[in-house]
Amino acid sequence: MIVHLDADAFYASVEQASDPRLRGKAVAVGGAKRGIIASASYEARKMGVYTPMPTVRARKLCPKLIIIPGDFEKYEQFSRLMFCYAYDFTPHVEIASIDEGYFDLTSNRKKDPIAVAEIIRKAIAQSLKIIVSEGIGSNKLVSQIASKLQKPACFIEVPLGTEKEFLSPLPNRWLPGVGPKMAGILNSAGLSFIQQIGSTPTELLSLIVGSYAPQLKAFANGIDERPVVADKPDAKSYREQQTFSEDVTDEIFILATLRAMADRLMSKARADRKSARTVTLRLRYNDMDETTRSLSLDE
Repeated sequence: MIVHLDADAFYASVEQASDPRLRGKAVAVGGAKRGIIASASYEARKMGVYTPMPTVRARKLCPKLIIIPGDFEKYEQFSRLMFCYAYDFTPHVEIASIDEGYFDLTSNRKKDPIAVAEIIRKAIAQSLKIIVSEGIGSNKLVSQIASKLQKPACFIEVPLGTEKEFLSPLPNRWLPGVGPKMAGILNSAGLSFIQQIGSTPTELLSLIVGSYAPQLKAFANGIDERPVVADKPDAKSYREQQTFSEDVTDEIFILATLRAMADRLMSKARADRKSARTVTLRLRYNDMDETTRSLSLDE
């Protein structure tokens, strides 16, 4: 069985865990005056604050919102500690991102997967003071969806053999690869729910979504053969982003800032002994438009 672990409102939750004074309050991580909200606590979400929302709008919706600048070293530390509990039970752990991942308990025959997942969830809550959601299923697709259905603190098991039944009543947007555009196309074709996609002949489905039809149909029927990959490949690129406190139109200053960012990134790449060949730099300004410029430098 595979468990998908997904931390709830991770960045904001870490800030609340680190500072007891923030617990129970509307907290967001992002730019204090400009930029966007990167993470919002559930107290803030009740006030209409969500990710990604411009900070200016978030403050209007929630005047008492506490905005904290991101501390990614702290978030990475919490992430490592969080997944350490999974490694106590299995070496088959795939960290999909800083706040979510999979672990395969198939080879652990000593304890029931549900019991293990519950132990991990409670241990994280007790020691790290953050809440996580977990989904348990026979494959990555089902376990991931199960962990996100009833957040926060979601804990759902999908018994073996009930994958199709579990997915059938859900909207098509829950399937991998179905974003707003594809969801609109599927809705127009009368395929608003996963059950409808799963029962549609592949040939007909291919006329709607092209070559993705066989995989989409398999997902819709609860079939996912993707393995849990424990060892992730080395990162091929590093990224850094900076938001100015006010509008900047001086091209010389912008280029100088980009080169300084490149120097910092290349130093990090060499220190980590990675083989990154490209550095991507993004410079944002104009708070609402968020115009983006990028520059790539080959090592």
